[in-house]
Amino acid sequence: MKPIRLPEPPGPKVNMGVADIFEGGVYGVIRRAVVIGNGFPSSENQSIGLVRALGLADKHVLYRVTRPRGGVNEWLHWLPVSLHKKLYYILQQISKFILKSKGHRVMTLPSENGGRMGLSSILEADVKQIVNMARETSEKDGPLLVVASGRDTIPIASSIKRLAPENVFVVQIQHPRKQLNRFDLVVTPQHDYYPLTPEGQEQVPRFLRKWITPQEPPDKHVVLTVGALHQIDSTALRSAASTWHDEFAPLPKPLLVVYVGGPTGCCRFGADLAKQLTSSLLSVLASCGTIKICFADRTPDKELGDNPKVYIWHGEEPNPHMGNVAWADAFVVTADSVSLISEVCSTGKPVYVMGAEKCRWKLSDFHKSLMNRGVVRPFTGSEDVRESWSYPPLNDTTEAAAKMDSKQSSDEAVLIPKSRSKGKAVVDDASPAPAPAPPPAAAVVSNKKVTIARRVGWKKGIAIFDFVLRLCAAAAAFAASVAAAQAEEILPFFTQFLQFHAEYNDLPTLQLLLLILDTIMTTATIGAAGASSAIMYLAHNGSVDANWLAICQQFTDFCQQITGGVVASFVAAVILIALVAISAVALKKTTH
Repeated sequence: MKPIRLPEPPGPKVNMGVADIFEGGVYGVIRRAVVIGNGFPSSENQSIGLVRALGLADKHVLYRVTRPRGGVNEWLHWLPVSLHKKLYYILQQISKFILKSKGHRVMTLPSENGGRMGLSSILEADVKQIVNMARETSEKDGPLLVVASGRDTIPIASSIKRLAPENVFVVQIQHPRKQLNRFDLVVTPQHDYYPLTPEGQEQVPRFLRKWITPQEPPDKHVVLTVGALHQIDSTALRSAASTWHDEFAPLPKPLLVVYVGGPTGCCRFGADLAKQLTSSLLSVLASCGTIKICFADRTPDKELGDNPKVYIWHGEEPNPHMGNVAWADAFVVTADSVSLISEVCSTGKPVYVMGAEKCRWKLSDFHKSLMNRGVVRPFTGSEDVRESWSYPPLNDTTEAAAKMDSKQSSDEAVLIPKSRSKGKAVVDDASPAPAPAPPPAAAVVSNKKVTIARRVGWKKGIAIFDFVLRLCAAAAAFAASVAAAQAEEILPFFTQFLQFHAEYNDLPTLQLLLLILDTIMTTATIGAAGASSAIMYLAHNGSVDANWLAICQQFTDFCQQITGGVVASFVAAVILIALVAISAVALKKTTH
């Protein structure tokens, strides 16, 4: 059996460092790219992989959107990045003040932007800096390609597009959930649209359906893939095979590489799956020459029996992942990682998945699509690793690049923005004529959209009216407080030298009543915020014992807004506590 089978994936040819996708109307207009990452390799690899497929491997700069991590930040990671950073800064200053007041030494925290991994040189994503760079160099170097991936990068990428629409072409990888027109193109897996399927609708309570995203089928802004994008291609695998030759070549064949992950929000499994995997591997051990097992940080159980055929990697450097993918004859992967499964399925080698039956929601749809394509098979322990089988490899990265080109020609979604030079747009003379008018069926769709828009507009009107009424109520309450606090009158008694003075402070009973009401309100607010925090903890993490799902893995927008409300509740509680303290001090001075 040959240890390496590297099919040549179809895709755009590279000519002089520029992929064919950027040739045509304006030859070589796109000559550089900016990648905006979020610090997670699974997300950043997708952006870099797409840039490589477009022929810009050596012509891109990596920026990173970072947020504080560790400690209390694990409770705040659903907040927007900017709000999270500001809140963390306030908490950090308070903690420093407390430590200094107690005489403790304040330690300098490492940089969040890759500081712990020796990547402090990676630039922090700054909208103004990237926009200025795109504008200043547009005439000389052409439009700037901006590729971003991950939820935290969405505000940055959309702001760049809004501020420099003529100078950038923005591609967002992974579905941004709403307002797709903020980007030139969105590249996302097909299973992100699982909520729109009948099976997905059945799993969502009716009162939560308005929070489910996406709410509309993909439009011209969307390029669909089967799995996740990545950097693995024939060139990368051949290079890895050469790099890892001395370590992998002497190993007895066939080589079975096993990737063991851990539980996620959509795939709930624990030690029971590890025990089942151990039993199944022992069953296929006789048909294997070598088994290499790689664990993830979240693997619940890493104990496997000692065997001379088994090699275990626990995370030490260097990471043999590329060597594993290049030299393996077959793979066994747990069902939790879409990125890893997409990578190994791009090799055309046998891939067995374990634990897919424990996955729910859109991840279950992903595994069903792979099964239907014949790309993966379930791992049962009865397999003979020496028997090979093949399938059309997944080439999502290459196909996504090719689809970007097809979008330009078929949907007139022009890939290369009109680059302005001396006030004139650069346009290809050979560009096709405008498409004919849409068929009458499009009018029906348009009328439906208008009806939906009117319904949404009516709801927004009610919401705005409700908000205005609340503002009026708050203003009236504030006016009442000001009127009561400023109430004052002086009356003479017989002569001008003998006067009676009446003011708000002369009513300690009213002040005491306000203090009691403030205390009740503070208690109720703290209780409600605490209860909400407990509920949101279950929503984010779920409960294996109670069989409660971590719904925030699906309802991301809903959970983000609710989490922001919970944080605001605690802020309100702190303000109320301060008010109670102030009222108590004022009442004490009045009574004395």
